[in-house]
Amino acid sequence: MKIGLIGNGWRTRGYLRILRQVPERFQLSGVLFRNAQKAAAFGRDNPGLAYTDLEQFLCQPHDMVMILLPREVLLPYMEAVLKAGFPLLVETPPGNGLEGLCQVWQLQQTYRAKIQVAEQYFLQPYHQAVYALVKQGTLGEISNLRISMAHDYHGISLMRRLLSAGDQPCTIIAQQFAFPVLYHCGQEGMKTDAQTVREDSRKTAVFAFDHGKVGFFDFAGEQYFNYFRSRHLNVQGTHGEINDYDVAYWNGHMPVWSRLERQDMGRDSNLEGYFHRGITWNGRFVYESPFADYTEARLTDDEIAMGSLLLGMEKLIQTGEEIYPLKEALRDTYLYLMMDEAIRTGQSVRTLPQPWEA
Repeated sequence: MKIGLIGNGWRTRGYLRILRQVPERFQLSGVLFRNAQKAAAFGRDNPGLAYTDLEQFLCQPHDMVMILLPREVLLPYMEAVLKAGFPLLVETPPGNGLEGLCQVWQLQQTYRAKIQVAEQYFLQPYHQAVYALVKQGTLGEISNLRISMAHDYHGISLMRRLLSAGDQPCTIIAQQFAFPVLYHCGQEGMKTDAQTVREDSRKTAVFAFDHGKVGFFDFAGEQYFNYFRSRHLNVQGTHGEINDYDVAYWNGHMPVWSRLERQDMGRDSNLEGYFHRGITWNGRFVYESPFADYTEARLTDDEIAMGSLLLGMEKLIQTGEEIYPLKEALRDTYLYLMMDEAIRTGQSVRTLPQPWEA
C-alpha cells in the first residue's frame, strides 16, 4: 500500500519507522513539508519523496494519504485531499473545537469520502487483549471502569469502547489538579542529570452514561514517560474484574484468578530478536500481533497499534469496512471537549446530540 504523508513532526517520524520496518506491506509514496529546509534535508536521504507543493504531492500515486498536522490547520488540507479522491487518515484530534468537528463531518458528507481518524490506543496489544475478554463475556455485563492509561480523547475512546457506551448521552463531572514531580524523561529520552521539578497537570472526571454505566477517568501527562508515574486500568463486570494484567472471574462453579501474559521474544536467552508476538490468557492467545511474522519489524506496542491503523485503512479501501469510524472519533473528541468544559466552569456538563449522530 502506497502511503503519502502530510506533515513532518514527531508522529510522522513514528509512521516512517513503521513503513521502513514493514516494507512487505507499506511503501512511502511521498511526504509533503511546509518547511523547505526540512524538505531538502529529507530529500537528500529519500530522493523523489519530499514535496513542498500540495498540488504536486497530490499528483503522486498514493493509495491513501495521512495528514499529521495541528488541528488548527487541518481543514484546508483535508478538503484538498478529498477533492483529489484519496482515502484519508487524519491525526487526532480531527478538528479544532466543536465547530471544527462539525466541519469535518460536513466534509465527509459532501465528498462521501473514506475518512478515518488515527486513534491508535485501542489497537495497542494490552487494550486489544482486555477488549477480547470483555467482548467474549468473561466479566459478564460491564458496569464501570477506572482508566488511567491515556490522555483526553485517547482515554475516553478506550473508556467508551470498553463500556459499550455507543452514542449514549452522559453527564460529566470533572476537575483538574497540579502536582509537583521530577521531570526526567520525555520524547527526547531520559535525562540522567535531571534537576527540574515541574507541575504535572492531572485531570479527573466521571462520565455517567444514561444506560447506567460509569467511566472514571484519571490521567496526568507525566504518566507517558515518567518512570514513577505508572498507568492503570480496572474494568468491573457482574461476573469478574480486570485489574491491569490480573483477571478475576466466575467460571461457572467458583471464582478463578488468572493473568494476561505477554509473549515477547528476544528476552533472557531467546535469540529471535525483540518483537511482541501477542498476549495469552489461560493458555491461549487472546491477541496476536499482525506484525509478528515480519522479521524486520521490531515495533513497540504503540507502533504496532499505528501499523494496525494502516492495515485498517487498507481493509477500508478494499472492503469498505471501517476500523475506527469517523462518527466514533468525533464522539470521543466531543466528550473530551465537554470534559474540559466541566473543568473550566466547575459545573457538571450534559452532552447534547450532534450532527454526526443523526
